Amino acid sequence: MHLRHVSLVTSPYGLAFSIEELILVRSWAEQRDLRLTVALDHVVDGAEFEEMLIIAPRNRQRRTLSLWRTNAAVFAQTPTGRPRSFATVKEMLEAIRPAPTRRKSWFSRIGFSQ
Repeated sequence: MHLRHVSLVTSPYGLAFSIEELILVRSWAEQRDLRLTVALDHVVDGAEFEEMLIIAPRNRQRRTLSLWRTNAAVFAQTPTGRPRSFATVKEMLEAIRPAPTRRKSWFSRIGFSQ
């Protein structure tokens, strides 16, 4: 009797960033006094990500922006918004800007410039 080998392993939806991209995002976050967390083997709504970047103000636990990449694009998403896709990490970082907020908390959420 021959048994067929069936692989249950699927490719992750989100792929890892390159070292250069990670350095670029880290530098961007540090210049804005933001905390960058790298989540490895992260699962969101059943989708598996090799790597997801989470950006938040240093004094808060709640994520402000989630970043991930696929073979086709780089994505950024606020907690209440829809994902936006970009061709490169650099293009994405150029589109992100802090939203105007009260003076006490200058960075309560991230918006995208138009």
